[in-house]
Amino acid sequence: MRRPRHLLRVLAARLRRVDAPRSPVPDPGPETVDVRIAAGLFEQVRTHVEDFSRGEEAGFLICSSSQVGSGYILLARQWHPIPEAAIARYAGGPVLSWSADFNSHVLQRAVEIDGTPVLVHSHGSPSPRFSADDRSKERPLFGAFSRIVDAMPTGTLLVGAGDAVGSFWLAGGNDLRFRRLVILGDSIDTWYSAEHPPPLVPPRRRLDRQVIAIGPDSDLKLARARVAVLGLSGGGSHVFPQLAHQGVGTLIPIDDEIVDATNLGRLMGATESDVDHTAKVAVAERVVTAIDSSIAVIPVPARFPSSEAIAALKSADVVVACVDRFAAREAINAFCRRYLIPLVDIGMSIRSSGERLASADGQIIVSLPGHPCMRCFFTTDAVLARERAERPPGYDENPDAPGEPQVVSMNGVLASEACNSVLDLITGYSGGRRGARQWQYDGRTGHLEPFDLPSARPGCPACAEEGHGDPSHPVSATGP
Repeated sequence: MRRPRHLLRVLAARLRRVDAPRSPVPDPGPETVDVRIAAGLFEQVRTHVEDFSRGEEAGFLICSSSQVGSGYILLARQWHPIPEAAIARYAGGPVLSWSADFNSHVLQRAVEIDGTPVLVHSHGSPSPRFSADDRSKERPLFGAFSRIVDAMPTGTLLVGAGDAVGSFWLAGGNDLRFRRLVILGDSIDTWYSAEHPPPLVPPRRRLDRQVIAIGPDSDLKLARARVAVLGLSGGGSHVFPQLAHQGVGTLIPIDDEIVDATNLGRLMGATESDVDHTAKVAVAERVVTAIDSSIAVIPVPARFPSSEAIAALKSADVVVACVDRFAAREAINAFCRRYLIPLVDIGMSIRSSGERLASADGQIIVSLPGHPCMRCFFTTDAVLARERAERPPGYDENPDAPGEPQVVSMNGVLASEACNSVLDLITGYSGGRRGARQWQYDGRTGHLEPFDLPSARPGCPACAEEGHGDPSHPVSATGP
């Protein structure tokens, strides 16, 4: 009887039953611009533009671009401070002026790496606002730049103290609205637009005790956060309700499967009536809605790297991967590197000898931009080659192939610690004590031990694509 039931599940997944409808692409906002930057690179930027010992300073970030719905995300890759030799101090009034040759140099560098330039400077004050000189000088510069890099936004950022303002151009028009600057360090530091701040979210009384534990700003930070979870059986089904209880404002479950009978041993929230009928993303949505109906759930009944899954993931602030194949882990790791998205990965490997549990080894890995990625040390070439030999193409489609051993309570241990890492990334409650690291878990003894990540691997193919964003954009053949 296994074969007909397997075919029924496959057919149901392909038809996208009404209990798991295809969702629209999550959209950060119409015609908006976000900027993502690794904390180490941002520190270089701030050190330069906030040094007023010689007067005002500035420089250009070269960014790759990603489009999400009708909004854009710029991914900072290089920093080019304006050198003193190129500056004509106060030649054009109180605002900084520099040579046309340096503009040409920056634009040429942007074209070479299929990027776009973003000018960054500071006035040395909180709640920044562009001056009249800033406004008058941006039109001839970015109006011209935007016609050359015409598939990507270009413009300027003015940074303050915890907030920023931006003005961005696309194909000659200045119609884009800057939304936020996202700084990716041990925690995620988000600087919202001083001109267009997001609306305040009313405090949630159900989180009062958590707020006491981890800080008065935690409720608002969590309410504004987006977290995607890939894989909803086992660990993923534990992660999802915990994130809802913590108060994450937008949750994106991604899984293409229907509940089957074997899932009832490890899929939290699933019931007998769901077997061979309900999509796993629908179970996740049902659980979250019962916890807090104000949480936005964007179910994606698809498998990574489908176009639906990719579009949804690009908008996430954090990705939690709960998949059981190294090849899938590597693809997700490379994706998160490319789009500067923090990744929390959990996995469990259980082996039996005869009728006894021989080993139960799990891990949690937090991989952050600017730090070693999973391809550097965990999903190595040897590991991937061994998996391809043991599970050749088509293995997953074989209904008689044995599934991985699982124990629901051991999955729960890893999931809870993964949720602590997500909570720390969003709120910074640990004060930098967690960050990019790994934890090893022995399910037989209950021992969970943290380790620092190994050094980055020279020539790592995933790290080489950090911040590259969407595949190549066309560049206009004509000048301004």
